[in-house]
Amino acid sequence: LEQLSSQAATTINRANVYAEILKHATLDALTGFYNRRQLEERVKQEVSSAKRQKRNLCAIMTDIDFFKSVNDTYGHAAGDLVLKTVSRIIKSQLREYDIAGRYGGEEFVILLPYTKLEEAKMVAERLRSAVEAKKIDISKILPDKTNIGVTISLGVAQYNTGDYEKIFIQNADKALYKAKENGRNRVVTYENI
Repeated sequence: LEQLSSQAATTINRANVYAEILKHATLDALTGFYNRRQLEERVKQEVSSAKRQKRNLCAIMTDIDFFKSVNDTYGHAAGDLVLKTVSRIIKSQLREYDIAGRYGGEEFVILLPYTKLEEAKMVAERLRSAVEAKKIDISKILPDKTNIGVTISLGVAQYNTGDYEKIFIQNADKALYKAKENGRNRVVTYENI
């Protein structure tokens, strides 16, 4: 029994170590969202599933407005806090089966399975509004400062049958850049550009 329990403990320990390695290989350490490589895999899977099942799929690409000036003004520790806070807000507004990933820097991609374009636009607007309303307390990083606010711009695209996954995400990206061109802190759908 002693030998059996020792072997079981070793097996459980190895499984836990493997799970931890897998977590670090797929998740962004700062935000807890999927990292870029894992996000690209999930995009392929969701597009493939949407094709097969003939179901709706939308993507939101979002970017924190003027994020460079947050880093330049308050420092990178404050920038990290802003990234963590915005990612927490995003996560709190999504359904359990929605997929969020850090695309790069201060850009995030959100996949919304089983979602029509109008519904995705409402989700994006809810995200935009929740981020705008949040005041981020940076006093632990900079004692002479208290709260800062940030906004996000969002581009929304719907998967169209026959699109490649890269085109699908590029469409959300194009909509995001249109939102930025139009003044930031807004939602633009690809179909409207």
